[in-house]
Amino acid sequence: MKDRPIPRTRAIRRLLDTARPTPPTQLPPMECAGLTAAEAVAAGCDVPERASSVRDGYAVCTADIAAATTGRPAVLRVTHTVRAETDPLRPVEPGTAARVLTGGILPPGSDAVLAEEDVIARGCGHAPCPTHGDAECIEVRGPVRPGWFVRTAGGEIAGGDVFIQRGQEISPQAVAVMLRTRVSAAWVHPAPRARVVALGSELSDPTHPGPDTPPQPAARFPADNLILTSGLLARCGISSIETGVLPDHEDRLTALLAADGLPELVITTGGTGRSERDFARAGARRAGFETLFDALDIRPGRNMFAAHRDTTLLIALPGPPTAVFACFHAVVLPALRRLRGLNETAPVTARLDATLSSRPGGEWLAPCTLSRHGGHLCASMLAGKDTPPMLALGQADGVAVMPGGETLLAGDRVEVLTTLF
Repeated sequence: MKDRPIPRTRAIRRLLDTARPTPPTQLPPMECAGLTAAEAVAAGCDVPERASSVRDGYAVCTADIAAATTGRPAVLRVTHTVRAETDPLRPVEPGTAARVLTGGILPPGSDAVLAEEDVIARGCGHAPCPTHGDAECIEVRGPVRPGWFVRTAGGEIAGGDVFIQRGQEISPQAVAVMLRTRVSAAWVHPAPRARVVALGSELSDPTHPGPDTPPQPAARFPADNLILTSGLLARCGISSIETGVLPDHEDRLTALLAADGLPELVITTGGTGRSERDFARAGARRAGFETLFDALDIRPGRNMFAAHRDTTLLIALPGPPTAVFACFHAVVLPALRRLRGLNETAPVTARLDATLSSRPGGEWLAPCTLSRHGGHLCASMLAGKDTPPMLALGQADGVAVMPGGETLLAGDRVEVLTTLF
């Protein structure tokens, strides 16, 4: 007997209650980009580790120039140069200064940096110094406060500061901070593995071409759902993706789903209808999968279903590519975020650029393009007689969720599902 369709929100909750993030492991920073932090990551040291200059200039002791004026400038003899790599540091003695380059550690005895344009250079190729002749000197014509043009220790980030939260994707820039703050390793959730199977005897497999591929019957067409679904998975951070085509043969699907070592996520396309050739449900049951939901109150995708066995989540999508695109965004994305260990996020909304009406019944998923106008995210629908389904699919940035039997006016907000962000 056919189960009654359930709302999308209830189906997603069942998926989230069943799916488990991949077990955490500890990896060095260079292997963490794109993965999800299983624990918060904090800086391992201060940056900079010691007070440093933020300008090319001269490290000085402010007490030496406290009385400097235009009429009676302070004269400091330059004794040495400090670069970013200079260590150990020679101290600045009273009445002297050290040439310091950006990033150079502030030498002992100094507490401020004067920028090159704020002093007058004397000697060493410049006009002689009245006090020190041709020796390199600087004239300072006004005092500055301690800390002038100095970045204090920990001024960029302090040791112990958390910069990656648990459940957050680790970005390349966060990896750079990990390396700079001497974080040796982080606990992360490895990306889940996935398998995508297109069901249909009429399909050929475009993911395994080659000179040894036998000629395909003219009636067959490429399983575009393999490219579509695996591409969406890759955009979501999944790199280990197996793909394949299965003809309309229930025993072969049962054998595939009953095999040991299945990945954390299996997605099938096609075979979810109610005809004698739609065997995805029967194959999953025979393989030991337990149904999570058997039908959804959404269009397209009413006949999709989901099931699980051990640590494998099976999501069976319809066959039409436009329905695969819509259902992937509406159902697969939340489950995939849970498998990756990512935190749940608030829904994204966009302003409609034109009035939109839907027929009664459940939720309607409409492909749309997304753009920014005046600081607002805007959605343009790709639906109706003027935009055929495959043309809409080729242009779509995401899916708009429209409650059944409602009319939304231009400027109203609608929930959008997208992999763009």
